[in-house]
Amino acid sequence: MITFDFSVSRSTFTVKATGTLPSGITVLTGPSGSGKTTFIKSIAGLVKPDEGTIYYNDTAWFDGMNRIWVPVQKRQVGYMPQGNIVFPHMTVEHNITYSNRGTKETCEVLLKRLGLEVYRHTKAGRLSGGEQQRVALGRALYSKPTVLLLDEPLSALDWNLYHQVRDELVGIIREWQVPCLWVTHNINDVDTVADHHWACDNGLITI
Repeated sequence: MITFDFSVSRSTFTVKATGTLPSGITVLTGPSGSGKTTFIKSIAGLVKPDEGTIYYNDTAWFDGMNRIWVPVQKRQVGYMPQGNIVFPHMTVEHNITYSNRGTKETCEVLLKRLGLEVYRHTKAGRLSGGEQQRVALGRALYSKPTVLLLDEPLSALDWNLYHQVRDELVGIIREWQVPCLWVTHNINDVDTVADHHWACDNGLITI
């Protein structure tokens, strides 16, 4: 369970968030530039808050008063940033297994369920934007993380693939019972994906 109470100052606003990430899928919506990405990066360990705390169960990931800061490499999170972040010179299979923290069986499941089996030996840089996004999803899921953080995970997919990959992703999340924070601009995802809905406006996270 992740609990948090922190703030992060930005040039035009301050991100403020207090709460607990529940089980299931929590969808975070809000306008562009409202602080959603700063919030999710803070949970992931890519942004250091100015003050406050972030805890995973009884372990402090961030405690400003006690000067505790655990970097992203030491947090057992699966994180997919905005954009198609793949290693273009590496094969699809090597991209997915890059962290070396999963199993061959898990890789096979992800290749199949994300429609990437035929591309396992293809260099990721030769794939389309949507295919690269699915590779990034596979990499985020490969280690069966304690929490899955997705920042606009389906934004590069066309309409047909959007629904297909969304349904497969939701199925995997529910099957593995991993808490998920899902940032999206698509308000329809609240009805089709969310167990919980949070909103972000001008840096304030409303839970």
